[in-house]
Amino acid sequence: MIIDVVLAAGARLAEGPVWDRKNNCLRWVDIPAGLVHRFDPATGADSSFDVGEPVGTVAVRASGGLVLATKTGIYTCADDGSDRVLLHEVDTDPPGGRFNDGKADPWGRFWAGTMLDDPHEAAGFYRLDADGSLHQVLTGVSCSNGLGWSPDGATMYYVDTQLGGVDAFDHDPETGAITGRRRLLDIERGWPDGLTVDAAGCLWVALWDGWGLRRYTQEGRLLETVELPAQRVTSCAFGGPELSTLYVTTARAGLKEEVLAFQPEAGSLFAFEPEVGGLPAGEWAG
Repeated sequence: MIIDVVLAAGARLAEGPVWDRKNNCLRWVDIPAGLVHRFDPATGADSSFDVGEPVGTVAVRASGGLVLATKTGIYTCADDGSDRVLLHEVDTDPPGGRFNDGKADPWGRFWAGTMLDDPHEAAGFYRLDADGSLHQVLTGVSCSNGLGWSPDGATMYYVDTQLGGVDAFDHDPETGAITGRRRLLDIERGWPDGLTVDAAGCLWVALWDGWGLRRYTQEGRLLETVELPAQRVTSCAFGGPELSTLYVTTARAGLKEEVLAFQPEAGSLFAFEPEVGGLPAGEWAG
């Protein structure tokens, strides 16, 4: 398997990759820098706009533009970051937290969760419905992170990084209700971060401090490990015209210079072609 550095971004904390099929580009964020990026694989060009505060994730809006989850709340904006509108201000208790990972689902909802450096179990997980209403669906979260859905929509996968694994919920695609939380798999190599689901229904999980990705069956059985030359792998998303390329984001944050000297590609955007492609990314229908 050939793994390429498609963008030597040098990002502090690249996250939230999502394929924008309308514009044939990959959207991604550098969280602490407050930057929302647009990467064009056809040309290799990357541009960004500054949100002015940490931004946890980005998703495409079905009616045009983007939806953002930032330090202070959930916003909509145009593709270039202009015309930003606050939909919901979200405070953490105690103050000082921020939104982290999230994504739009295939049924038009947008999901995102918060995190605090300390204390743990004080954050939450939220669902933004198409009518603009915001619902807190989980409390007691430590670091809300990766999520995805089975191809039939019956199962939602969710990572609270501090718990060290991936949990599964029963999911109702019509209402977005989640029930029956249970542990699907444990991660013993680093910490679970972002994830995506491929066309076969298998999960690709990014390994923070784990130097790679792992692919699991829907039952939680490990299928393969993909090694990367970066310690802090943050998330992944399928993209390209045929959704055949898996894009992977990484981070430099928290690593000392002497450590980074042995992983100069940390903070880059990587890509490779797995045997199985991906599913179309969701778009928020609001």
